[in-house]
Amino acid sequence: MENSPHARQVRDYYDRNTARFLRWGKDDGTCNLHAALWPPGVDRLAEAMHYSNELIAREIDRCPHPVAQVLDLGCGVGGSLFYLGRRLPAVRSFCGISLSPVQVARARLLIPEGLKQRCRFEEGSFMRLRGERFKTDFSFAIEAFAHGPDPAGFFGVQAGLLPPGGRLVIIDDCLSPAASLDGLADRHRRMLDRYRRNWLLPGLRTPLELRRLAEAKGLRLIADRDLTRYLRLGRPRDKAVSLLVKCLGPLMERDSYLRSLLGGDAKQACYFSGLIRYRLLVFENRTAREVP
Repeated sequence: MENSPHARQVRDYYDRNTARFLRWGKDDGTCNLHAALWPPGVDRLAEAMHYSNELIAREIDRCPHPVAQVLDLGCGVGGSLFYLGRRLPAVRSFCGISLSPVQVARARLLIPEGLKQRCRFEEGSFMRLRGERFKTDFSFAIEAFAHGPDPAGFFGVQAGLLPPGGRLVIIDDCLSPAASLDGLADRHRRMLDRYRRNWLLPGLRTPLELRRLAEAKGLRLIADRDLTRYLRLGRPRDKAVSLLVKCLGPLMERDSYLRSLLGGDAKQACYFSGLIRYRLLVFENRTAREVP
């Protein structure tokens, strides 16, 4: 278990807010804590909540080698693994990792009867996974990677867990090239800082930076898709939150749940300003495992 100040902050954030996210968010009973995606043909909320999971399933189907073990890095309460377990009966085992003991306990309680022998959930940091217990054929992180303070270290850990040819998928926000320029306007800089600070995202990077960091650890970027157009921005709820932010402003940082709303409002503004994009990145491990 990682016990750095940042890890404790992320753990506390999810311990405090997971029940609220599930109670007040709209996930249509899917147990997903990530964004809904609405590509053409998707018109029901449950489908939109599961669309990221379906993209992960398709990447598993595309793997050139059989996938028997799947690792979810930042698993929330298990919604993604439950979907994949039903969608991919040939996969032998699924493991979910979360810093939050509240999330792990909830995920264990929610495991569907038919998946109890194939799913397990463990409390831990995806920055600290070692040994045979976490070796995997395929790993993924949906809206969790950017919480990590050391992207290079993250890729190094995955290079040690995945076999040669094994794949890692990240679905998360990435900085756009414009956001990394030194001449960024002050209001845009403040916007990004508010998003990063309140959603605890030290790992927010451009795809180019991530490609370079991954390559240095033996992982090659083989696919990069921009999913931003599938998000529904500026919904009535988003406008209500924006109004709340205008009324309360920095006072919202005193409460962990209100901080999430403050960060979410800044996130929307960053999308509209072109500072961040919601992307799917696929990496393939080119590092040979050491022979014991």
